Amino acid sequence: MEDYNHRPGDVEIIKEAEINVINDINNNDKAMLNVLKNEISHLKASNASLKIQLQHIREKHLPHVLLVDDNYDTVQIIKEILNDDYNVINTGNGIEALSMLRKMGKVGSDIKRIDTILLEVNLPGMCGFTLCRELKKNIRLNIPIIFCSANNTKKDVIKAISVGADDYIIKPFQESALLEKVGKWTKKRIMLNRTR
Repeated sequence: MEDYNHRPGDVEIIKEAEINVINDINNNDKAMLNVLKNEISHLKASNASLKIQLQHIREKHLPHVLLVDDNYDTVQIIKEILNDDYNVINTGNGIEALSMLRKMGKVGSDIKRIDTILLEVNLPGMCGFTLCRELKKNIRLNIPIIFCSANNTKKDVIKAISVGADDYIIKPFQESALLEKVGKWTKKRIMLNRTR
């Protein structure tokens, strides 16, 4: 084509053809991008719907653990360990936990049931021992309470049991120990509810 002799205006025709091809590609790209955007929107909507359905199934069928601890790192570790098998609800102080548990199952409460309570001794507002005593002896709440605390003296464990605790885990704990104790007491609670 090197020998091809251009007539006047041929160059302009070729350039115009090239511009039309580029514009057509851009329009096709734009159309493809719009299709992809629509597909992504549908996938996001489907994903959001599936997450809602999964959360509903989890709330309906998995046991509920109330974690009363104000230490962010501890809360994240425990949630990570229990997440596959439990719904973990967290509050950082004793007064809020007491309020939640008093309202549990009543109209307007987001919490329908709690199967096990994991409780720190050192809490703002109300210490774990006081909260446990209030729940077990005054309100007569029949939910297993497991203390999970760095307070590791024999005196602490005896005091926890004396105020109504069912078990005691010393921090730092092994993941298997936490799973074993939460599983044991949660199963007992669920079996007790089935016999009623």
